[in-house]
Amino acid sequence: MPNGGRPLNFVRSVPARGSRNVSPAIRTITLFFDKNVVNDAVWINNRNQIRMFRGSTRVAIRVTRIRDTVDFSQRRKIFVHPVNRLRANTRYTIVIGRNLRSKAGETLGQTVRVSFTTGPTGIIPTE
Repeated sequence: MPNGGRPLNFVRSVPARGSRNVSPAIRTITLFFDKNVVNDAVWINNRNQIRMFRGSTRVAIRVTRIRDTVDFSQRRKIFVHPVNRLRANTRYTIVIGRNLRSKAGETLGQTVRVSFTTGPTGIIPTE
């Protein structure tokens, strides 16, 4: 770990791991970390560390951040946007690669998986 600091940690997601009946119309999945993961120095690496799958099929996504914010809590969020509407009653998994890096240089150090299941069509998104 650089500078003897604490490791980078995944904190939570919205929707939460294991969620069921997530609206298939959801447009954003938010990933929360305990350190700055959106700084320009690490952003290109970090956005390429995130993948989304439906079973073993890769799902097209856009990975975004809020840039140049003074609000530190926003520097700890990565946003995943499925390019196409999700399928109803389907399990999805977001895979965060172990080389996701904080601004200070700490890595996640392990692959993190966040799975959730969509519900039937017609559920209103709660994002």
